[in-house]
Amino acid sequence: FNKSLGQAGRTPSCTMRTVTELTGIKPDNFMVADFNAVKTLTSAVGGVEVCLGKDIDDPDSHLKLPKGKHVIEGEQALAFVRTRHAFAASDLQRTKNQQKFLAALAHQVATPSTILNPFKLYPTMGAGLDSLIVDKDMSLWDLAYMFWAMKGVTGGDGKSMNMPISGSSGGNLVWDEAKMKTLVNQLKNDEKITVSGN
Repeated sequence: FNKSLGQAGRTPSCTMRTVTELTGIKPDNFMVADFNAVKTLTSAVGGVEVCLGKDIDDPDSHLKLPKGKHVIEGEQALAFVRTRHAFAASDLQRTKNQQKFLAALAHQVATPSTILNPFKLYPTMGAGLDSLIVDKDMSLWDLAYMFWAMKGVTGGDGKSMNMPISGSSGGNLVWDEAKMKTLVNQLKNDEKITVSGN
């Protein structure tokens, strides 16, 4: 998404303005999970389970994991979301991997045992507010609701996707204008999303 926005992806406020200008849709809230947030939140919840379809040995991210299920946190979780070469040498594939990881993190955070237990909720959401970049009006409960919504999306109540692209220019991805127009109209009209992303 940041590649599609070019320089706008460098700060949340600039990204929000750019999204609004390009789509006519003003997001209510935002949450940016940078690499520090990945380390902090995964440690706060005791790790996130990932299931690998193949062995990973990426010398660039220093990640080495055999095929199968693993619970990862901290530096290992950071290496997992940073790896470019373990799945495919493309930023789009890395983005899809990051989406899956955030979905797994949301499932770990948005459980009744965390949300309904103040002894777990406050430290976990506090770690989120300390490490995530959120808009100034977001409260602890808003953050918990956002994680719950992310869990719902990956559970089939919504759709997570990369923006549709038509190619690249000068190292930046270019939006597919026709698909973007359809997508924006469907979002504005609260219709089922039929557009596929990359």
